[in-house]
Amino acid sequence: MKKLVLSFLAIPLLLPIPAAGQNNSSGKSSTAKSITISGRVSEDGKSVIARNGEPWSVTNPGALAGHENQQVKVKCQKTSADHSVRVLSVKTVATPTMYHVNPSDSAFRR
Repeated sequence: MKKLVLSFLAIPLLLPIPAAGQNNSSGKSSTAKSITISGRVSEDGKSVIARNGEPWSVTNPGALAGHENQQVKVKCQKTSADHSVRVLSVKTVATPTMYHVNPSDSAFRR
């Protein structure tokens, strides 16, 4: 009899435990995913043109101030379904120097 009474008291205490592990979100996190874009900053500093030619508009263009027409690597968060991002950090990428050789130059004559 004591076991029966204890089981009736224990069951209501154990029912809220599975409900505590549930949350209201549908499996998606509310934080935006962080991405990295390599490309060139536009002349007005309001967008980044990726290496593949995709333009990304920037919601906080002040973060790109001083980097106009430069090759950069931008760490950012995608803000919506269209191509708009919020810049977190900007790193300037050095462009490789191209040398052109002229075989008729005096350095190549013997």
